[in-house]
Amino acid sequence: MADEIAASAPACPWCSTALPAADAETCPNCGAQLIPDPDAQVPGVTAIDAEAIVRAARNPAPQRRSRLLAWISGEYDGEAEAPPPAGSVAPPDVAVRREMLRLELEAEVRNLQAEAGLALSEAEVEALDEATHATVDASDADDGEADGPDGMAEAPEPTEPAAADSAAAADSADAADSTDQASRA
Repeated sequence: MADEIAASAPACPWCSTALPAADAETCPNCGAQLIPDPDAQVPGVTAIDAEAIVRAARNPAPQRRSRLLAWISGEYDGEAEAPPPAGSVAPPDVAVRREMLRLELEAEVRNLQAEAGLALSEAEVEALDEATHATVDASDADDGEADGPDGMAEAPEPTEPAAADSAAAADSADAADSTDQASRA
């Protein structure tokens, strides 16, 4: 179906405008030449541009070498560049250096606080894991002794020691944090 449409309506290959006739020489919209002229000479593309050759022969441009090649060959003119102004590579003044140090110390304090918070959270997670493992082990031991009359294990009831263990773990983590802060001071 697309072939039928393409065959019935010729279009400009440059702007896709529908052409009035298949043998149109130029596009009515963009002005592109649709049928090439075999005798057309385009200087620099299909023909040699004699004027450009003559201009290049009259005014030859000096061939510039890179500074590295000029330096290697000994043709380097070091005086062409002006020396840099005085103080352009000097270290920053005292106020700038003081501000740089202050920012560096603040960043170091933030990093240490983040590490302390991470250590505290890891200690809390470990304490909670130990508490849950202890309650699971205790409930597994109770399951073996508390079989019902039909030999099936009864569901364990929640115990309060798990809450007490997690509270004790949180207290020990707070104590570790206060000890850590005291050692930093």
